[in-house]
Amino acid sequence: MSKSSQITLQDFMDISLDIVCVISTDGKFISVSKACKKIWGYEPEDLIGQYFIKYIAKEDHLKTVETNKKIKSRTAPTQFENHFIHKNGHVISMLWSAKYDPKKNVIYFIAKETYPNKHQESTSAKILLASQSIINGTQNIIWSIDREYKLIAFNDSMKLRFKRALKFDIRIGQDMLSVPLLNEDYIKYWKSLYDSCFGGETIEVEITPPSNKDLEPIWIHANLTPVYEGEEITGLVCHGMDITDKKKIELELQKQNELVKNILEHIPMGIAVHQISSGKKLIQNKDFSKTYGWPEDQLTDVDAFFKNVYPAEQYRNEIKAKILADIQSDDISRMKWNEIKINTKQGKTKYVDAKNIPLTHQDLMISTVIDVTEKVTNKREIEKALLEKNNILESISDSFYALDENYNFVYINQTALKIMGKEQRSLLGKNLFVEFPELQQSVFKEYLEEVKQRKKSAHFEFYYEKFDQWFDENIYLNHKGYSVFFKDISERKAIIQALKDAYEKENEILESISDALLVVDKDFNFTYFNQQAEKLLKIKKKDALGKNQWDLFDYAKGSIAEIEYNKAMQNNETRTFDYHNEPLDTWFNIRAYPSEHGLSIYFRDITKDINQKDKLKKLNTSLKQYTKKLEQSNKDLEQFAYIASHDLQEPLRMVISFLNLLKNKYENQLDDKADTYINFAIEGAKRMRQIIIDLLDYSRAGSENDELQQLDLNEEVAEVLSLYHNSLNTNKIDFQIENLPEVVYSKTGIRQIFQNLIGNAIKYADINKTPQLAILFTEEKDNFQFVVSDNGIGIENKYFDKIFIIFQRLHTKKDYQGTGLGLAICKKIIEKYGGSIWVESEFGMGSKFYFTIPKNIEA
Repeated sequence: MSKSSQITLQDFMDISLDIVCVISTDGKFISVSKACKKIWGYEPEDLIGQYFIKYIAKEDHLKTVETNKKIKSRTAPTQFENHFIHKNGHVISMLWSAKYDPKKNVIYFIAKETYPNKHQESTSAKILLASQSIINGTQNIIWSIDREYKLIAFNDSMKLRFKRALKFDIRIGQDMLSVPLLNEDYIKYWKSLYDSCFGGETIEVEITPPSNKDLEPIWIHANLTPVYEGEEITGLVCHGMDITDKKKIELELQKQNELVKNILEHIPMGIAVHQISSGKKLIQNKDFSKTYGWPEDQLTDVDAFFKNVYPAEQYRNEIKAKILADIQSDDISRMKWNEIKINTKQGKTKYVDAKNIPLTHQDLMISTVIDVTEKVTNKREIEKALLEKNNILESISDSFYALDENYNFVYINQTALKIMGKEQRSLLGKNLFVEFPELQQSVFKEYLEEVKQRKKSAHFEFYYEKFDQWFDENIYLNHKGYSVFFKDISERKAIIQALKDAYEKENEILESISDALLVVDKDFNFTYFNQQAEKLLKIKKKDALGKNQWDLFDYAKGSIAEIEYNKAMQNNETRTFDYHNEPLDTWFNIRAYPSEHGLSIYFRDITKDINQKDKLKKLNTSLKQYTKKLEQSNKDLEQFAYIASHDLQEPLRMVISFLNLLKNKYENQLDDKADTYINFAIEGAKRMRQIIIDLLDYSRAGSENDELQQLDLNEEVAEVLSLYHNSLNTNKIDFQIENLPEVVYSKTGIRQIFQNLIGNAIKYADINKTPQLAILFTEEKDNFQFVVSDNGIGIENKYFDKIFIIFQRLHTKKDYQGTGLGLAICKKIIEKYGGSIWVESEFGMGSKFYFTIPKNIEA
């Protein structure tokens, strides 16, 4: 290393205390360093845009202008002196160094105040010496090399770093391209940076660790600056900052983000996260929009969600009011809603189970949804695994200050002043504990005293309550006091806490889902095991984590589970299957989702479902067999009734004919008793014939051979009334009939219904009242409901069911004619076509017979 190179480096270090400025070729300040405040009394912004000559003493104007011309012509000396006018009006002697940049067309100046006496020079020397101590005290590494890549200077941190990391003791003159343990690619990369800097570039770059497994990975943020001697670059200075902690946190958070993304993408439920205060959607997976049947871009916030998913305004208002009330109750048990009816964009009705999980302190609401349209009884409640993402900012420069042996400030840099919220002039010469008395009772004072007594540096983390900030502190002894380096690590502390919270929250969400969850790596070693998995598999998490799946559950080796897991891993596809765990005698429904790290396996107990399916299958088979037998029995009974009633009519007609012949021939020839017997026989035969006719009608009622037709009930009722024309006129019945609808029905059947009901109303009229008959109807969603009402003798409610049973009569044949089959026939026909019939009545007040006809009758 040459002597001139050493001087140039020392000059480079000294400049930080001097004024550095850039002036345009027309003489205006473009930029000015902050040292102008201390030396000239001006803030940088006071000078920028102003003419340089304005602040030069008048007697130096001509000399300054001439010097400026020579500088631009590159023939001028590199240094000159003049007098600068301070803001307070006094004149300061200045020594200038200048360099013209023809490419940018600007002039670079460095200005030092020239001191009139040796006392001031001694003070300056002390400050420079303190600066050298500060450079050696920083944790950041600083070094300089010449054009031959030889080390010409370095600070203590640089030396310590090489000794600890590489077990190598660097020395002046060391070839920086020949360092043991650093691989060839790493050396080549540094050479390219050095060469670019020797070419005139100022470089800022992040250096990744060399690929050497024997070295601890360390990331460096480096700044390389060329060193000029005149116009020639004779070397460079490099400043490096260790950013390993920051990178490790970034990598760890990236890993967690990938896990959350994978879980969010593959978890078998719809999940969304909204901001509570604004209702704005923050996160939403594909299953969420798929379950609700709406595109993601149409569910952007809570208002859009309610408007789209619940299009009917009244229903939407009811659902919204209930959900908001449940949320505002702060009762987590109320924030679950089952079998909610929703509408998709295509207008399809679906049913879902939904759940909300409020994270009030983070202003977040997690919503989960499961489609239960096909099986509303199979309820599942799943919470979303959510990991909050945080931006990491950890590019914090060191702040530092120097104290004398009595703890008085002798130097403070701008970064430290910014944190302290004070100006340098208000602190220089002042006592640290007078200006910041809270430090007296802090751990900082203890470490400072320890450094003083043991003569050794101290490194510690410290929370300063006054600033509400965490600091990383380093205290070093210097030749007449202490150098204190500190940096704000509040963000790093917050990140670590956020990471811890994220881990806890991830675990909380995964533990709260109703499904069991296992996570295995590519070698099938367990990396996660939630509480539901512990419960179903009857094994503790601590006994499973880190163990191999096939070692722990060797009975599953070679089963469908192993086959499906291998398919999921090899084909990178989701696999869903049912598996019977024989040792536990349990059926599981299993879903395996692959990721680059292994498999996420969700499973649930479906043993009850499997058993219910088997029972239901057996029951259905039994019901089908019973129904078939019942149908055949009904057909046999109807056939028997038809044959019996049909075949009995012929001999009965013969009996009646012979009895009539006997009556006609021997009437008045026999005694009165014989005539009475003959009349009883004829009357009995006639009643027997009517019973047979009614039985034949009953067997035919609702026959499968009846053809369904479009019928106008007004015409059909008119036909029935015409049959009772004489009775209606004779009894002077007052009747009311609405305009009746058209229906699809059996023509024979509908006439039998109205004929029997109208006939009963006429037959059971109250002789003490004017008879009234009404036929009315109402239209319902799926049915027409008819009522035939009268004001006749009425029926006691205890007989309401009896009157619809075959041959059941409430009166003797002497009082009222009939066989008791009319209402039974009505009931059979009506129920054949999916309707129902019933009566409302009060004895002595009349009766109302109701019956229904479905709008859509299955043929």
